[in-house]
Amino acid sequence: MRRLLAVLATGVVVAGLISATAVGTAQAAECAGVTVVVDRGPLGGGVRTGCAPGDPASGLAALAAAGFGYTFASRQPGYVCRIDGQPAADPCVTPSPTTAYWSYWHGQPGAGWTYSSGGAGGHDPAPGSVEGWAFGAAQPPGIAPPAPAPKPTTTRAGAAEPPAPEPPRPGVPQPATPTTTTGRGGTEDTPRSEPGGETSGDTLSSAPESTPSSAVSTPSSTSPAPGGAPSSTAVPAPVATTSEDRSNGLGWLAGLVVIAVLACLGAWTARRRRAEP
Repeated sequence: MRRLLAVLATGVVVAGLISATAVGTAQAAECAGVTVVVDRGPLGGGVRTGCAPGDPASGLAALAAAGFGYTFASRQPGYVCRIDGQPAADPCVTPSPTTAYWSYWHGQPGAGWTYSSGGAGGHDPAPGSVEGWAFGAAQPPGIAPPAPAPKPTTTRAGAAEPPAPEPPRPGVPQPATPTTTTGRGGTEDTPRSEPGGETSGDTLSSAPESTPSSAVSTPSSTSPAPGGAPSSTAVPAPVATTSEDRSNGLGWLAGLVVIAVLACLGAWTARRRRAEP
């Protein structure tokens, strides 16, 4: 049971450190000034980041403007022996040992760290740069200098987007033009009518399939004579067989069949009567 509680407590502490680091990184990415990163290392508390807005005059001014307090060694003015009261065990009388002190670093967003050989009071950080502090044996902060936040894309108010191009319209089919043949004398040949009501050439017939028996033949012009004078000869068209003629023929045929059947039946009846005693 104790082991389970210990594991749960460790998980909660680790989650808190991760969330604090993520929040600090997000704040640094939105900083309009100098970003300050403080890594407590073995002291506990993880990594914190802050923002010193504008253009601070020195590294110490940036550290204070980002929300961190600091303490100088009493016998070494300008030497930072504590940040936010840590390490509390350090009496801050003389400089801290080289294995456990606050090292000072410079960096650019998205790049690496550079150890500062001078004091923070004499360095003037440029806006947009990153300042780093890490407790330990001259180790850089545990996170890289935070990259700047991407600039949002803005569009001018009232600027209308260009309309999308219209898709090409399908071509409208054109009606077929009937072709005509011109004779030598300059006259045009009229398409000849064929049996069944169909017309030769590209011209379509609008007449029904069955036509009256008294259909009139359509005259068609022939090619002009060798003398150059055009001559036209009326050619009678064959009479189309209509459905009425076919029905009349079928009626006569049916009548003849009935008469033949009746005649055969009468002859058979008469023969049977003769054969009876």
